[in-house]
Parts: sequence; structure tokens; C-alpha cells
Amino acid sequence: VTSISEKPQASDFKPITFKAKPDPELIIKSMLEHFTYLKFRNSFREIDNYNFASPQPWSSPCPICNGKHGNYGLHGEWYKNETEYCLTCFTSSNKFKFAIIA
Repeated sequence: VTSISEKPQASDFKPITFKAKPDPELIIKSMLEHFTYLKFRNSFREIDNYNFASPQPWSSPCPICNGKHGNYGLHGEWYKNETEYCLTCFTSSNKFKFAIIA
């Protein structure tokens, strides 16, 4: 069991910088390497959906809102004219800026 203190925190993280927008597969792979407790579910209309890897997702705190809403609403998407890839959840307006194009 992984505690929240062992998980990467937003305050400790500096966004990954790309010179050009990476292939979708690369950004998903990078997300899963950083958030080892998540797994990729699917992509739909350029939104990447993620689930918790835990067999009991309702007991895992969300990395965005810290709530326990299970596999509902964790997704990655490009923002700001496709220059920032952020992880978000449907229960919070917060965004975790994961990657930028510079």
C-alpha cells in the first residue's frame, strides 16, 4: 500500500519540457512513469483517461484534489493553445501541469 506522502506532490514537481508537442504515446508513457500508481484507460477526442492501478481505486487519494472518488474523472489534456499538458479531475478546478512546450 502506498501512502500519499510517498506519491509525487505538485509542489515538488517541475513540468517536463518538450521542444515540440510529443506524440500522444510519449506523453502517456511519461505520465505513467511519473505517476506509477495510475494506469492508462483510453483516449477520446484528445483527452487521455487514467485509472488508479490499485484493485481498490476508491481507497486511493486523487493526486489533484486529494479526494477519494475512485476511477472517476482523472484525465490528461493539452491546454493554453496546446502548450501545457495537465492532469485534472472532474471534482476540482485544479490542474497539475505535467509538461510544457518551450
